[in-house]
Amino acid sequence: MAAIAESSRAALAAMGTTPRELAGAACSAPGPLNHLSGIVYDAPNINGFADVHLAAGLAKALGIDSVFVDRDTVMAAIGRMLRGVGNIAGEIGHWPVALEGPRCGCGSYGCVESLAAGRFLAEAYGVDDAARVYAAAASGDARAVAILARAEAALGNLAITLVNGLNPSLIVIGGSIAEHEPAHTLEPMRRAIDTRAFRVAADAVRLVPPGLGRDVGMLGAVISARERLAGRGEWFL
Repeated sequence: MAAIAESSRAALAAMGTTPRELAGAACSAPGPLNHLSGIVYDAPNINGFADVHLAAGLAKALGIDSVFVDRDTVMAAIGRMLRGVGNIAGEIGHWPVALEGPRCGCGSYGCVESLAAGRFLAEAYGVDDAARVYAAAASGDARAVAILARAEAALGNLAITLVNGLNPSLIVIGGSIAEHEPAHTLEPMRRAIDTRAFRVAADAVRLVPPGLGRDVGMLGAVISARERLAGRGEWFL
């Protein structure tokens, strides 16, 4: 929280303003969380980040009255979204796509995140950055190639599940891995859809990177704060 507040103050200083001039702020966070109370229940991939009163803590740290918190996936896709009865709908990174695999941060196994997320790719290869795994694979390292092949298969399975199960017209794939390694993320997902999904569903869908780039979650947070402060937040609560 201290780091987030420090980053916020630095951004405000760069614009020549202060927290006192803010009507409010919003912050995206991993879930599960309560978007009304601003409490993060348990973030699987951040050890010890459980029952954190994030909204209240940031409001106090910044010295402002209103801070709104929502899940990172929601902030990135502000619109008429499905929240689910327990507010965890949309956590597709934790959909199981394999019958076995490494233990995920959520406690399960076979999750697409545990097989394809940057952190887990690096752990599987024994390094601190997924970029080194991609570099090793590009140079022909057999172990790195196998790790990425497994990740691509997991992403392909996820893509088919989304297309066959939800029949969407558009799937947006964001994140740093997709941004820097589309040939290992977007392309295998497109191939899986084209070769294995229901034909009618496959022909109807486009799989694309986010049009707003890496700032999509931050922009969603701005919209969230603006709408909720103006009393128009009911449409996504």
